Amino acid sequence: MPPSSAPPGSGVRSIPVRTDFGTFEVWTRRSGASPHLKLLLLHGGPGCTHEYFEVFDGFLPQAGIELYFYDQLGSFHSSQPDHADLWEIGRFVDEVEQVRQALALDGSNFFLLGHSWGGILAIEYALRYQQYLKRLIISNMVWSVPEYNRYAEDRFMCQLPAGVLAEL
Repeated sequence: MPPSSAPPGSGVRSIPVRTDFGTFEVWTRRSGASPHLKLLLLHGGPGCTHEYFEVFDGFLPQAGIELYFYDQLGSFHSSQPDHADLWEIGRFVDEVEQVRQALALDGSNFFLLGHSWGGILAIEYALRYQQYLKRLIISNMVWSVPEYNRYAEDRFMCQLPAGVLAEL
């Protein structure tokens, strides 16, 4: 549901994110409540959505975990700016920090879970801002980007049309 049409009390919130190309909105949704354990979820992609994390709604809030679903800039409910320079890891790290600040997460309660691309983003975030993290959780991330790139070149990239490959 887009943030503008979210029902009151739904936990949906748009957070402004400042970039070199202007200010955009990212979508978040809180589920559950806990003063001690707040879990921000970083989805895969970049460009995927929070939706595959929604299964957590069925059990984590009941276990005392406050969840924050979040669509990164360029994903699903969030702004979709058309600036190739926004697809840089450092910019995404800045975005996560702005989201953390807006949600008032801190080193006493902030758990960060990154899945796939979100795991790479979570590690980069932790390297820059570990003082704000209580725990870091990495799920299903490639163990070596250079090794994965070699694998992708050998198995996938050779099958792509030249125009698609140039865009990637």
